[in-house]
Amino acid sequence: MKKLFALILALVLTLACVPAFAQTVYTKVTVDREQARALISGFGVPEAQMAMADPILSLVNALGVRVTTVEDGAQVDLDLNGEDALSLGWASDGEGFGIVSTLFPNYYLTVSNDTISGMMAQMAQNMPGAGGEGGAGGFDMAAMQSIFGGYYQKWMEACASAGQPGEPVAVEFEYGNHVFDTMVPVTVDMAAITAATNELLEALLADPAAMAMLQGMAQGMAQSSGTAFDPETFEADFKAGFGEWMAHFPDEVKAEVYTKAGDESGLFFMNAESFREGEAAPFFTAFMLYENEKNMDMGFTMEVVDDKTGETATMTAEFAMKDTDMKMVLEMGGMYYGLNIIADGGNMTFDVFFMNPESPLLSVALEIADGGERTLPVDASGKTVMPLEAFMADANGEAAQGLYGDIQANGLGALMNAVMGQVPEIATLMGQAG
Repeated sequence: MKKLFALILALVLTLACVPAFAQTVYTKVTVDREQARALISGFGVPEAQMAMADPILSLVNALGVRVTTVEDGAQVDLDLNGEDALSLGWASDGEGFGIVSTLFPNYYLTVSNDTISGMMAQMAQNMPGAGGEGGAGGFDMAAMQSIFGGYYQKWMEACASAGQPGEPVAVEFEYGNHVFDTMVPVTVDMAAITAATNELLEALLADPAAMAMLQGMAQGMAQSSGTAFDPETFEADFKAGFGEWMAHFPDEVKAEVYTKAGDESGLFFMNAESFREGEAAPFFTAFMLYENEKNMDMGFTMEVVDDKTGETATMTAEFAMKDTDMKMVLEMGGMYYGLNIIADGGNMTFDVFFMNPESPLLSVALEIADGGERTLPVDASGKTVMPLEAFMADANGEAAQGLYGDIQANGLGALMNAVMGQVPEIATLMGQAG
């Protein structure tokens, strides 16, 4: 039960940081049940557990979530096929928040600003890279920009200047709906890029502030992932990592850039290839069609070698943007991953593809509208007031017995009635669990 209220607090913390204006966001998730069942079966899930999938998928497909933010708080409503299932609302009085819900209809929970501030500070400390400059936690963005901005700019300028364009050539080249008539060959001076990268490494190693920042970042990420970190070997590890990155630099890079003579829109198409020393075929190819800042298509294909087995796999990725819509695809080792984002006014749809490029496994629809109001009164009248601080500190559960009783006798009963009415298959799952 404490995990439930920790979730409620996390929700309050998150939405307390949203700008104070009225807005309503309704979210609906749809899972392709046939694809999901096939996927679950493909992972070797026993048949007995497969029977639990259908009720869960039915519940997911029935669920809708509405979040309404107002000036002094917010409200979250869950519905099942459009029928109300659960509501949670909160409001600020300047000193903290009051929280009410249909899950505990006879209680009014409170949490102080001091408690919220303490929890936010703790969350910040636990985030990867959190903390002060060069400390055990890591960095702040302003310090990072101050320390690394100059190094990054100098290195990028060196890489950009390593590209050496040749003489324009008259061509006839078609891509998509465009016909190009001019091609400029480009070769890249990889020796210059390697030299600039070595200079970058030496400059970082000679900068105590930069190394302290990098060590803090590495230590913060190690702590968050539960891996070991040895500050005594950090510099050597950093140099080794830099060396491994540079070892994968190509021996030769060349590109062809296509344009239209007289066109001033910025339109171009580029093909690029990277070669390893002694190999005639490229191990990396990339393309980019740029029409304008809202319309572009780019992607790459590369060989990925497993350092342990020596086996090679082909990775293909593509990113396309058309006005407000976007498409992302990644294919590797027979696996297919895709994401389509479609925006239409205040509505957005996220389609997630896995293995099947023709039909999404998961779709998330968002309806975003200005305005909205909290329909659940955040009022302590007639309710038992309980500070969440007392609840979280209640080791033996005595202080929260009345709250538990309200949830079990009133909140859960109403919630389960809604669930059984809209998703009757869930009774099968509950019977198995019981």
